[in-house]
Amino acid sequence: MAVAKTAPRLSEAEYLEIERQAEFKSEFYDGEMFAMAGGSPQHSLVSVNTVAELRDKLKSRCVVFNAGLRVKVEATGLLTYPDASVVCGPQRFFEEDTLLNPGLIVEVLSDSTEAYDRGKKFEHYRQIASLREYLLVSQTEPRI
Repeated sequence: MAVAKTAPRLSEAEYLEIERQAEFKSEFYDGEMFAMAGGSPQHSLVSVNTVAELRDKLKSRCVVFNAGLRVKVEATGLLTYPDASVVCGPQRFFEEDTLLNPGLIVEVLSDSTEAYDRGKKFEHYRQIASLREYLLVSQTEPRI
């Protein structure tokens, strides 16, 4: 009987070492890395416009980050890249490049990620003590 090989689990430190040198972004959870899908032009446009609007409205009170900044959910160990995150007040980072205390997280929905963004990913995000709002933005219709 053939036995399926399982990939060895990575430590968070191993993931971060790989991720910091990678050409593409990956999520990390429970010892596994998951490549993040590339966005469509529409997804990119909606994301950029959302970040621009948030920055315009909040720039005197808050800091708005785009999808290039990793967020860590300390309670669950998820490391991921939301489409936008906002901090109003002092910013807390893990190793200077991973945000720990977003007050707002934005995800632009796509057919391939919507169920995850609304379900399991939201379960993780709900464990962030500083999180006050979770904004889901449709890229196919005017709906948030």
